Amino acid sequence: MRKVTIKDVARLAGVSASTVSRVLAGGAAISEDTCSRVRDAAEKLGYIPNTAARSLRCEKSRSIGVVLPDISGEFYSLCASSILKYARMVGYTVLFIESGRELEAERDGIRILLQHGVDGMIFIGGGSDGALILEASRSVPVMTGDRRVDNIPSVTFNNRETVRRLSNALYSAGHRSFLYLGESFNGFENLSERYAGFTDALSMKNDIRVTTMLEDSLHGDKLSVSFRLFCERIKDMLPDAVITSNDLIAQGIISASYKCGIRIPEQIAVTGFDDMTSSAYYTPSVTTVRQDADELSRLCFNGLIALIENKPTVSQILKQKIIIRDSAEIKEGEV
Repeated sequence: MRKVTIKDVARLAGVSASTVSRVLAGGAAISEDTCSRVRDAAEKLGYIPNTAARSLRCEKSRSIGVVLPDISGEFYSLCASSILKYARMVGYTVLFIESGRELEAERDGIRILLQHGVDGMIFIGGGSDGALILEASRSVPVMTGDRRVDNIPSVTFNNRETVRRLSNALYSAGHRSFLYLGESFNGFENLSERYAGFTDALSMKNDIRVTTMLEDSLHGDKLSVSFRLFCERIKDMLPDAVITSNDLIAQGIISASYKCGIRIPEQIAVTGFDDMTSSAYYTPSVTTVRQDADELSRLCFNGLIALIENKPTVSQILKQKIIIRDSAEIKEGEV
């Protein structure tokens, strides 16, 4: 959408652009009625004063904002590093905001980015913040990564297809009792798509037992929570295969299984998601799903620059790869 300007606010408030500027800057001797009309118009249009614009520069700021839910996670930190790398190649500065999955924190972060005059924004991950992203897109070009929001251009992964293939491969390997263990969706499209792939694969099979555990607590300390869940609940049902939505969850299950004297993969197969660096060196090493954070970041950045330059860009879906290791015995030909 077209960026809201000070002239739009002036037109709605019935005053001049210079009056809007003085009201929003504060300190000017202007009637309270006029001030109220200007502030109401600015709020209705979603106008945010741009501190960089106040310097009267006409060129772009050559800076972008990137909003992430949790920069400490390996996937998100890889995305941040990659975007920074591609931005430096073409002389752009990157400002990062971590929302902590809190809407108020994200709203404040977006406001700060706009006030710093960023030329556009990239939102990676996240779930219930769609309205905030749409609001931001009224002011600057926006791309989303690993999630979709209405008609905003995006780069996503084929989560559903990948987990469907993984689940079918475990079925072909002889497993008949399945547990899906993951975070509650909370608006996260990538999480819901992974679970949808699991149900796609197994819902029509009549010779299996399927259990699902979607836990709010797994949005926090995935390793210790999954360890506890196995010891308190899962070991008593002991499925043939546990498909998880994250490598840390899988690692917690593997550690708890070892403590309980349950052998992996002989007694229970375990799969993860994200292909964290540690998963290749875990014992047993984790069968998982690899998704290319660097390629996602490159396409998001290039797409945003195209939008900033008023060039067309399209949404893209990247393919993931199933990495077969020791925690689940799957034949290469099955995936």
